[in-house]
Formats: sequence, C-alpha cells, structure tokens
Amino acid sequence: MHRAAERLNMAQPALSQQIKTLEERLGVTLFHRAHRRLTLTPAGEAFLEKSKIALNMVDQAILDARQTARGEQGVLNLGCVSSAIFDGKLPAVLRDIHAQWPNITLSLTTGNVQTLYAALQSNQLDVAIIRAPLPLLPEALQCKPFTSEKTVLALPRHHPLAGSAALTLTSLKEDKWITLRDPEGIGLEQYFNDACRQAGFQPKVVQYATEVSTVISLVAAGFGIALLPASATAVRLENVAYIDIIDRLEESELTLVCHRIVRSEVLKKFLAILQRP
Repeated sequence: MHRAAERLNMAQPALSQQIKTLEERLGVTLFHRAHRRLTLTPAGEAFLEKSKIALNMVDQAILDARQTARGEQGVLNLGCVSSAIFDGKLPAVLRDIHAQWPNITLSLTTGNVQTLYAALQSNQLDVAIIRAPLPLLPEALQCKPFTSEKTVLALPRHHPLAGSAALTLTSLKEDKWITLRDPEGIGLEQYFNDACRQAGFQPKVVQYATEVSTVISLVAAGFGIALLPASATAVRLENVAYIDIIDRLEESELTLVCHRIVRSEVLKKFLAILQRP
C-alpha cells in the first residue's frame, strides 16, 4: 500500500480510505489483507479487468473527440451523379483524403440531381457533385466548379459509322438516341438536348436510363446511340465504339454543391484538398 501511495503521489492513509470507500460503495471486498500483504480477491480481479477496459475507453473517447474536432475522423457523406464516378478527379481527391486521414469514413450515394438536392437540404449529405446545367439553388446552398470534360459519342460496333475517327452530330440526326433521365432543364439530359438543338435537329430518344453504365449497356445491346462525358469511355464493352465529336461543343461541367455554412470539419478537409493547385 505504501508503494502504491508513492506512485500516486498521495499519503498512504488517504489511499487506504479511498479503497475502503470504494469497497463499501461496491458492496464487495476487493483485497485480502493478511500478514502485511494485500492480494486481490476474485471480485477484485474481476473489477480490475473491467476497470482497465473502462479507462482505455475513456482515453479513446478523448482521442476520438479531439480527432473529430480537427476533422481527422468522422464520416463524409458524399453524393454524386453516376457519371461523376468515372471522372478521374473524384477518385484522386478521395485517395488523398484516405492517405492523409485514414480514420475518415466515406459514405457515397449516387442519384439524379433531384434526389441529391433533396438529400442535401435534409442534411443527409454533406456535399454533392452534379452535372451542369444546374437548377436554381436554394439560398442555403452554394456551388463551386469541380471539373469539366469533353463529350463523345457511343455507338454499337455494328453501326455503319462506328469505324469513324470523328463525327458531327448532324450525321446521326436520324438515329435512335439513348440518354439519362434528369429533371427538365438540368444535368446531362439538358446538355444533350442543347447540343442537338445547336446542331439543328430534334433527337429521336427511344430509351432513358438513370445511370451512365446503363446507357452504355443499352448501346451495346443495339438499342441506339448516346452522347456521353469522355470519362465514360472507362467503361469498355466489346460491342461499343466511342467516337470523337467534330462539333465545337462546350465541355460538360461537374459542379460541387454544399451548404453555405460548412459545419462538418471533415467536409472542410475535403474542400481544402480541392483548393490545392
């Protein structure tokens, strides 16, 4: 007891009294006291084992709280349109975050613009990456450019023009088209409609899909052709040919949307990485 009191930097009688008080509170005897020696009773051994676990949990709780406050751990609730997954920038940013802060967990949700906006406004998402053009943003949300890319044509291999190096949109105006289903005036569907109108024709859309990978699968099955972001060429199917576009189209833009007031420290880390040169 004397050596224990010295380690705790306290007087021996005070330590003895604290142990006695603890035993009275627990209603058990923690120590055998005999022949000037103290040994743990079975109850004492059980209490010691669980006490060590409890103290370790307290230490971990303190560490978790500090890391969370610094944004070094926690959950990043990220939403994106399906076409954003194929863009190289998003995986690169997520890779940097994981390398620097491995305790940050990613919760990734894909969906169309409408569902992503709803999730943002209900705080189910911290940030969303969507494809322009955008709807009118609510006052509580802000947008930042994420990346942009050219677009390409996806044709079935048996298409008469599938061997071309590049094509104009008007050369395909009589074809059947496949496109994403987005809310009116928003996203890749609106980009596609604007490109066709600029080329001087109204496309004959025969099939809609909710994901880029589904569009490509439908092209492979011969349902029609599609206008897609260049990053979609990462999806390689045997029966699909990707063709460059001669028309001078504006690049398709991906935009980051989040709340104007950023409360999540993890999101602040994500935004900080995006600002790096």
